[in-house]
Amino acid sequence: MKNELPVGQKLNIRSHETLRQRRTLLFTFCLALMLRLIWILILDPEPRLVGGDGPFYLYVGDQVARGLGLTYGNDPVAVVGPVYPAYLAFLQIVFGFENVVIVARLGQALMGAFLSLLVFDLGRRCIRSEVGIAAAVLLAVDLRFIVESGSVSTESLLTILLMLSIWLYVVAIERDNTRMWIVVGVSTGIATLTRGIVQILPLIFLLHLSLLRKELRIWRSWVCLVSGFAIVVTPWILRNWMVFGSPTIVQGGAAHFWMGSQGDGRSFRKQEMLDKIYDLRIGNGGADRYSYINDAINIIGLDPIGFLRLRTARLSEAYLQPFGTVAVGEVFGNESIKDMVSSNFEGSLMDTIRSPAFFPKLWIYIIHYGSIASSAIYMVLQRREYLQWSVLAIVILCFSGAYTILTIIPRYIFPIMPLFLIMAAYVVMDVGYRSRKLLWPMFNRYSSDVTSSTKVPRL
Repeated sequence: MKNELPVGQKLNIRSHETLRQRRTLLFTFCLALMLRLIWILILDPEPRLVGGDGPFYLYVGDQVARGLGLTYGNDPVAVVGPVYPAYLAFLQIVFGFENVVIVARLGQALMGAFLSLLVFDLGRRCIRSEVGIAAAVLLAVDLRFIVESGSVSTESLLTILLMLSIWLYVVAIERDNTRMWIVVGVSTGIATLTRGIVQILPLIFLLHLSLLRKELRIWRSWVCLVSGFAIVVTPWILRNWMVFGSPTIVQGGAAHFWMGSQGDGRSFRKQEMLDKIYDLRIGNGGADRYSYINDAINIIGLDPIGFLRLRTARLSEAYLQPFGTVAVGEVFGNESIKDMVSSNFEGSLMDTIRSPAFFPKLWIYIIHYGSIASSAIYMVLQRREYLQWSVLAIVILCFSGAYTILTIIPRYIFPIMPLFLIMAAYVVMDVGYRSRKLLWPMFNRYSSDVTSSTKVPRL
């Protein structure tokens, strides 16, 4: 059918749409930043750093800032990558030790705002622009991401680096040039040095490239990607080899595999860990001097079905418990909503609703469960267009699978949650379009009835 719009008019419409889109994204960016600043500066100005990873990262960052390297006490460590401690060390050098916590949190708030723009463009490229905008808005108001920006841990930095690597990968597929593939590898390497689990991402990309074998020269692209990855991680691997005698990116994976194979499949606390590994020592040195893998394999061999059942239960628990509810409880009150609902006392329902933490936690649960369910619906509805969204689903499945054989908690799978929001945004937009299509004629009919009834009659 012939397009009746003149060329100038089409360009004018397109420019208006682009301008409207930019205004929406600017508003989303500002909204995301404002909500995170409200959390950091007003609602939770003094985060609780007793226990957990926060004090550890601050200590290691202080060691790096003082020129002592990535050490804990007098011993070098490799259980964490150098990127987040380097981030804290840089801020300490520039702003001073007494200001590092607040500046780090403000920096993470800015990361969260930029993450909404990154999610927009990833959604735009994988699906379409409207979906990208909806995903950006969802992420901007998602309390899980707002809360995480105020913690002293790797999740905020890791999430944006992981999404950046996936975004660069999608861009590389579109452009398909050597330089872009190397950039993808460099970005993936930096993310890996934030948390070691990301080292599986090049293999995930290779798996996805195999689906595009007709459109791309797979091995040339992947070799360039791995070359960029190696440029970043090789110096760190050599350091670990010289210090610990083991050419690994990160230590601790074998220990988590061992812990996940026994008992209730969860991580041990420090003293419990020290008591249990006494008989596993096979030499002197770091964490690699324990026979974790052999002992885990022996345990699994005794009851492989039980191991699969245990790991499935831990994975289900991690997805059923949204990340962020604990931090919200610490700020608004530590009452357990589940315990209050399950209690049989009269008036417990009203007490639950009156709890300051009720609606914030409810908002977290709605977005968490809604995004997961909507993603499943999206993949079913768009199964014939799987090339559009397959990279998102493969990353989710592979990261979930990797953590399933290790130990897993909601914090570990938090960095892949933006991928759920992107696919969920399609369902949100589709429901919106269908609702408008259904309700608009009813609204027009109601409007005409009102107009006709108030018309001045003719004489």
